[in-house]
Amino acid sequence: MTLNNPRHFAIYWALLCIALVIGLGRLLPESHLNNSVLSLLPTQINQNLPPDIYQAMTERLDRQVVWMVSGEDEQQRPLAQKWLTQLHSIPELHALQGPMSSEQQQQWGRYFSLYRNNNIDDQTRQRLADHGEQQARWIVSQLYSAFSGVSSQELQHDPLMLIRGAQLDLASKGNALTLQQGWLTARDKQGTTWYFLHGELDGAVANMGENHQLVDKINALKTDFLRHYPSAKVLSRGTLFYSDHASEQAKRDMLHLGSTTIIALILLILWVFRSIRPLILSLISISVGALAGGVVVLAIWHEVHMMTLVMSMSIIGISTDYSLYYLCERRVFGAVSSPWQSLTKVGKTLLLAVLTTIIAYGIMLLAPFPGIQQMAAFSIAGLSASCLTVYCWHPWLSRGLPVNALPFTPFFLRWIALWRHNQWVRRGIPMGLAFLSILGVSQLRINDDIAQLQSLPQHLVVQEKAITEMTHQPSDQKWFVVYGPTPEIMLNRLAELRPLLQQAERRHLIKQWRALPLNSLAQQNKDAALIKQAAPFIEKRLTQLGIPTTPINTISLPLTPDIWLKSPVSEGWRLLWFQLADGTTASLVPVSGVENSREVAALTQHLPGVVWVDRKASFDDVFSYYRKLISGLVIVALIVIAVSAMIRQGWKQGFITLVPSVLSLTCGLASLTLRGEPVTLFSMLALNLVLGIGINYTLFFSNPRGSAVVSLQAITLALITTLLTLGMLLFSSTEAISSFGTVLCSGIFTAWLLSPLAMHSRRKRN
Repeated sequence: MTLNNPRHFAIYWALLCIALVIGLGRLLPESHLNNSVLSLLPTQINQNLPPDIYQAMTERLDRQVVWMVSGEDEQQRPLAQKWLTQLHSIPELHALQGPMSSEQQQQWGRYFSLYRNNNIDDQTRQRLADHGEQQARWIVSQLYSAFSGVSSQELQHDPLMLIRGAQLDLASKGNALTLQQGWLTARDKQGTTWYFLHGELDGAVANMGENHQLVDKINALKTDFLRHYPSAKVLSRGTLFYSDHASEQAKRDMLHLGSTTIIALILLILWVFRSIRPLILSLISISVGALAGGVVVLAIWHEVHMMTLVMSMSIIGISTDYSLYYLCERRVFGAVSSPWQSLTKVGKTLLLAVLTTIIAYGIMLLAPFPGIQQMAAFSIAGLSASCLTVYCWHPWLSRGLPVNALPFTPFFLRWIALWRHNQWVRRGIPMGLAFLSILGVSQLRINDDIAQLQSLPQHLVVQEKAITEMTHQPSDQKWFVVYGPTPEIMLNRLAELRPLLQQAERRHLIKQWRALPLNSLAQQNKDAALIKQAAPFIEKRLTQLGIPTTPINTISLPLTPDIWLKSPVSEGWRLLWFQLADGTTASLVPVSGVENSREVAALTQHLPGVVWVDRKASFDDVFSYYRKLISGLVIVALIVIAVSAMIRQGWKQGFITLVPSVLSLTCGLASLTLRGEPVTLFSMLALNLVLGIGINYTLFFSNPRGSAVVSLQAITLALITTLLTLGMLLFSSTEAISSFGTVLCSGIFTAWLLSPLAMHSRRKRN
């Protein structure tokens, strides 16, 4: 950039800022604040699964809400009915499912009576295979069993006992929910009966404000309900509650820690410069940066995530660095240099500083997490705009700034003298930090667990655990996804999967699994042939034993997915059924008790249209992959910095200049050991920023046109402002953010401490 027409640059930049304000005004009404935990995760973790199916699956799961209620009133009626009535008053909840009405129970009975020949399970199918001899023996065993409770009416309506066989097969799949008084119920370890309720969120409920209002409504209803019925207990489970907790947690971090940070930052600048103008200039630079970052994020994503806002607070301290470096130069040398001469003196260093920081944030764009990508884009645009604001406006706005020595100048001069002349300081401090780094790094542990993204409160953890134990329906999200271009193809593939699941169950690879109790039309035709073949033999055998039966009905009406979905029998199963607009159909097959996810995935590698999804394991693998990738990029960046430093300054001084960068990285990692935190993907992302931000301090010191004492004063102010903004991340209750802040703060402090190593023996003054 040339400074021949600085007035033009100021005008052009003002026009661009006005355009940004107009753009923000247009983008804001069409955008929203996102607080969903699932939206922080990669949008597609399994490349074998069609993206549309994956999106439909995750969106539906995100909308599910479950309650379990215990307690009965004086007439022994479930209090769950009163809770269900309360929930009906909330318009954002729909598809609420409570007790089955008498009409629904009659429809349920008619369905199984009409389609009993179509709902044959695998066990019954095997018993019918040898002309029905095994099925006949099984029928007899059921008739004479003291525990089966077979009535004559059941035998008359269903001589082959196909309905009983299907129901027993479902029960064997670990379904802990049973029908009682029309309700789905479960029992806890103490024998208490709990009533099951289920609902879905309205698709329009998507942003933080609406979600929080909905949670408040539900909590208010729950408080009122428990006050009227003290004997009742209500358990809740759903992504709604987890997302609301995460957003409220992030909001508290922003309001409490963020406001404290801003106030401390303002007081610091006022105290150092003894003038309000440097504060105004710094706030202008920060505001323009925030404006540019916000416009870029909203233009690309049309939303901003809450975690993005929390972590993007860190750029406040970084963007202030550019203003402070220039203002310190003006405060000390304003009497002998014009504003544009001061800019010429520090301009090249400012450009190098912002470039290294942008490269660091640019690497973060590689992480497949929308929240981190948003933060990186926000920071790149924001820091660039902040630096350009210093270039274009500060020379004009800083004219007449009071000239005086900065506070603690004698102390800074002595500190510089120690680094220049005292070998114990120049060698001892780096060697001491190197020793501590080696000690800390040697004790590091790695953790790629996705759970670090969110720390759940104890009351939600307790409810989650209790519901899982009673229903045998864990929320660990491990399942097979079976899909096909049509429902028939999907159901045929599901039929191919069932024998493999039974084999895996026998090998103890899995404990339980649940598949749709719906057969394809092709399978129904095969089953109809089995029934026709076996019916005469079974009827003859029962007659020989003196058991009166009615003629066996071998006619099978075709049972289509549409008929099944409209029947009450599909209640509770529809969550596992997905159908897209183009007819593509998919079904989830939940699996529990998986010890070795890779071995289970290998079961279906040869089956088309069947994909194993272990979301947690997949996300953990993604964390691990990108942690290694970012680590490699940090090493590459360090090599590039070393080569460029040696080219610019000679190999000896370039090598010395590299020491602060290396030790800032190792000390950042070692600090995790002191806090008992593991190395994570977020630690490596922070390490990347340590390199990008920390190099700025050595760049300021290595500027041959600058003054060592002014450079030290400027980067000290920059350090304090950066720590004030980044320091709030240390107190976050979310492990990922806390780890991010730990590495950043310790690494940047180390870079500041060792930055005098980059001083030139002679400085060029212009």
